[in-house]
Amino acid sequence: MRIVSICLFLFLTSLVSAQNGVQLSKGKAPLNNVFCPDSVKNFQTGIYTIAKELPEPEGIDPAVKAFVNKERMRLQNNHYPNNTIKRSALPPMVVGGFIGALNEATPNDNNMAINNDSFVVSVLNSLIGIYNANTGLLKKNWFLEYLPLDAKNTKPGSGIAPLNRSYDPKVVYDPVANRFIIVYLEGDGSNDTRIIIAFSKTNLPLDGWNIYKLNGNPFGGKFWTDYPMIAINGEDLFVTVNLLKDSTDWRDGFTQSVIWQVQKSKGYNADSLEYNLWSNLKHNNKSIWNICPVQESEQPGSAGLYLLSVRPGDIANDTVFLHHISDNYSSGKAQYSYKILKSNKQYGVPPAAPQKVSGFRLQTNDARVLGAFYNNNKIQFVQTSRNAINGKSSIYHAIIQDPHTALPAIKSNIISFDSLDLAYPTIVNAGNQSWGQQSLITFSHSGLNTFPGTSVIYFDNNGQYSDLIRVKQGQGIINSFIADTAERWGDYTSIQRRYNNKNEFWLAGSFGKANDKVGTWIGKINMNDPSVAVDKINTIDVGNEAYPNPVVDVFMIPFETDEKADLRIEILDMTGKLILVLSESKEAGEQKAFINVSMFSSGVYYYTVSINQIQVKNGKFSKI
Repeated sequence: MRIVSICLFLFLTSLVSAQNGVQLSKGKAPLNNVFCPDSVKNFQTGIYTIAKELPEPEGIDPAVKAFVNKERMRLQNNHYPNNTIKRSALPPMVVGGFIGALNEATPNDNNMAINNDSFVVSVLNSLIGIYNANTGLLKKNWFLEYLPLDAKNTKPGSGIAPLNRSYDPKVVYDPVANRFIIVYLEGDGSNDTRIIIAFSKTNLPLDGWNIYKLNGNPFGGKFWTDYPMIAINGEDLFVTVNLLKDSTDWRDGFTQSVIWQVQKSKGYNADSLEYNLWSNLKHNNKSIWNICPVQESEQPGSAGLYLLSVRPGDIANDTVFLHHISDNYSSGKAQYSYKILKSNKQYGVPPAAPQKVSGFRLQTNDARVLGAFYNNNKIQFVQTSRNAINGKSSIYHAIIQDPHTALPAIKSNIISFDSLDLAYPTIVNAGNQSWGQQSLITFSHSGLNTFPGTSVIYFDNNGQYSDLIRVKQGQGIINSFIADTAERWGDYTSIQRRYNNKNEFWLAGSFGKANDKVGTWIGKINMNDPSVAVDKINTIDVGNEAYPNPVVDVFMIPFETDEKADLRIEILDMTGKLILVLSESKEAGEQKAFINVSMFSSGVYYYTVSINQIQVKNGKFSKI
């Protein structure tokens, strides 16, 4: 039995009421220890205990899962109408990759982060691997449970410790502080449950980590913490988790989701970690299930943070909860609020995904929000969902416009492919700081004729999607535990933009290995859309005429608006056929529209610029 010292527990200094009965607890967590990776020898092989895998996540009503699985079989020959979403965006380009953190016998919960010095931190359920991004070479690896001080009466480097109590790791790179943060969980019962937070001491992840423990049962009783999600702003780290009852499954044991807000600077400086803990988050007196923090793309970003929830266990629903923490911890004035939004399309519990070998399937869990970012007054988010037309497990991609307004609008699409089932998506901003809505979405794929692997698609500024690009092809099925039923596929993937190279993206996903075990793949992606690498509109001098003319790749149209306006730009060919439409709402000021024409045929084209439906500018250009 683990001996827990009193310093592991948190000191709740105050408890006050917030809006709608929400409770705010404030407190501090002392530094637990400083971990040095040099204290652990590298390992790739060894004998260790494998945690028994559950055949189903158990968070979904069995009748709901049975229905969607049956519907998938009934509709499996239905073709998805390709005109439902446009697929004409320039696809991204896979330029490299390597094997990441390796553990063939645990669910493949993949997460990674990369810094400006080419260090990659790859985490997979129980393991951490530090890699050189330029070479793909492993620099160091160790078990998660070696981070906190003597977590299970084992000493760092003394041997292989059990794997059944350290899990669900997330990692983020903080470009403001030039540090890494790792968050994961220990224990799955009320007497042994902690959130571990590790802050890298420097920009180099091998220089050591400051380790903290937050109490996974902060209010007492028979409850424990599960499934963390994380995001950062300029000052704070936000960690959302779910509190479950002891000895119950997800569906019956869920009690509430809570939000931890901690000061990053305290963790970097090895001071006591100060926090806000937001709890009792309810709608109609019912706890809101699973909360996803929304990562603000440009750092340090705004004070506070947006967060998202849906109704993840329903066959079909269009409800979206938009949460907001109004300020940073240091202000002492942070408040919680939420809005209920209605999407234009429904999401729902996805079916299990078939594999290439008959009788073998992969679990897809529920329809919770798995990734989100905020940029240019828009939130984009993704989740796994059932496609009601063909019954397949697909990707639900949605955009919330102007989340700060009283009733933001949501527009969504279902991304689906005839030959594949898709699951566990996440998303990253691929646009620019002051304009655009481009994004990259990565996810796991599997099919009756395709081994499990990792894919990516691009969403451009015109609302068009690229074709699916397979970043890593599977070599076999995934069958770590169960002979002939739904295998654990994982709970999440990850993708990050390289902060010092706006055109470079890195992702972590899974693939089926030739021995039918699961592997981790770290992939490098470059964008083919030149406008992605443009940081700000005003970095190019304003001129009266569009340029360059003639043009090879990107064409720029300058103009100016005196007030906030709806802008529309149309590109037509010599026959008058409409080739492209760019439509956005912008504040007053100098404007520059960037048009990617690299895929246009050679010839002469015409453009028009309209402000509030009045044409103010037109011209022509030559594509060579």
